[in-house]
Amino acid sequence: MVNVKIVKWEKAKEVICYTVLSLALIFYLLPLYWLIITSFKTPSEVFTSPPVWVPSKLILDNYLLILGYVRGVWAEAGAIYRYQSIIPFLLNSTIVSSLTTIVSVLLGALLAYSIARLKFGGKSLFTWLLSLRMIPPAVIVVPIFIIFYYIRLVNTWWALILAYLITNIPFATLVLVGFFNDIPKELDEAALIDGCSRISSFLRIVLPLSLPGLVAASIICFITCWNELLLATALTTTQAAQTLPVYTTVFTSQVERGTTWGPAAAGGVIAIIPMVIFSFYIQKYLVRGLTMGAIRG
Repeated sequence: MVNVKIVKWEKAKEVICYTVLSLALIFYLLPLYWLIITSFKTPSEVFTSPPVWVPSKLILDNYLLILGYVRGVWAEAGAIYRYQSIIPFLLNSTIVSSLTTIVSVLLGALLAYSIARLKFGGKSLFTWLLSLRMIPPAVIVVPIFIIFYYIRLVNTWWALILAYLITNIPFATLVLVGFFNDIPKELDEAALIDGCSRISSFLRIVLPLSLPGLVAASIICFITCWNELLLATALTTTQAAQTLPVYTTVFTSQVERGTTWGPAAAGGVIAIIPMVIFSFYIQKYLVRGLTMGAIRG
């Protein structure tokens, strides 16, 4: 009888657990579903009350509008709803985020190795890096703009890249220090005995064993740059360097007509697609990197 009660209790706990997880999944996926479905709605269905959960007709006019083509429902709305194509802004975001990520992880790995193996800077350097990571962008945006204005870097990719490096290099360093500390020092010493230099040992031994950490740091740095808005808004005023988050703000500028939620949702969907594909492709490295433990196994 006792065993039967235990089995029933275990099954009840399993049911409760899956129920809670299902509700949590619905709660977190509902905004994503609403974003995607809104991008295919007509303007009339967007503002319908009660809300339309399943549109009667799916349209691509919202996506065509942000690609620079006025078709369907937006052709009838007039030229006031014409927008620039999203492609240049998407290209700017890709270039800025990619270059920033590469430089951040490269310099962060070198600095992390010097801290973990050579004890460079001691605790003071580690604390300073942590303080840089904790600086809110709103605190540094004005002095950065003034400096970049006088050296003529405003409205360039380099302005955004240099600004993003201020917080991404410390982050990559802090993440990779933990990984490098978990790698046995005996491996480095054995490599040095076999004739390797410090750089050769770093490239051939430490970096391959730290691949999950490098990938995790790269993903988070890339996503941070991809989503950043405040610095991008302050340092860019032309299409030449404006990124995707800056572009999405134009949908609220139609004050006299209200926010164009359909194209805004379409822009949001386009913005998250590269991140979703990127994360799924290297998910196994990301999970291992964030758990900070698989480099020994």
